[in-house]
Amino acid sequence: MKKVLLTLGLAILLFTGSAATAAPAAYRSSPEANIGEKLALYIPNRLIDALDLFSVNLGVGPIVEIQMMGTRAVWGGAGIGMAWKAYKGYNRQYGFGTEQGWYWSFVVVSGEEYGVVNNTSLVKKYFEHREGFPTPDRWPYNYFDGARDYWQIGGSLGCLVTGDLYIHPVEWFDFALGFLLIDVKGDDLTFDDFR
Repeated sequence: MKKVLLTLGLAILLFTGSAATAAPAAYRSSPEANIGEKLALYIPNRLIDALDLFSVNLGVGPIVEIQMMGTRAVWGGAGIGMAWKAYKGYNRQYGFGTEQGWYWSFVVVSGEEYGVVNNTSLVKKYFEHREGFPTPDRWPYNYFDGARDYWQIGGSLGCLVTGDLYIHPVEWFDFALGFLLIDVKGDDLTFDDFR
């Protein structure tokens, strides 16, 4: 019985994560969402918010990279190449994509020509060409729908096989306030997500 309940729970979690990601922003929850709806979807929303706290991406390809990041403002490392990756990424990006380009960073100064150039539907395409200090006002770093998290902490390491692991500190506010039915990010499931 435990295995059946666990399997059912995981299936619901996977389905609700996909539904929330695919839903247009106009249908996502808002402060005006009724309290009954918030209570009915309370547990699935808390579980999905918990998954938003971190990213794990794994890939293979002709790539060499090493980086440590304490936000995009303070990070060090370099990388060059191309990798086909599986994503459990920021802003509920689940799927596959091809990353390619190069980047380097020394504490607060960096440069890059890097991005996701091919993708499945739930992974966002972007290409960033930049030199100097990165700023959070560019689209890839948009808190609500950007492809990258400016405030992430973690790193990447790889040579032919590569992996990224990041935590998203700003998502912790959305997670914590969600217990009080406050949806800072506006990404909680609503009944409209199932229509």
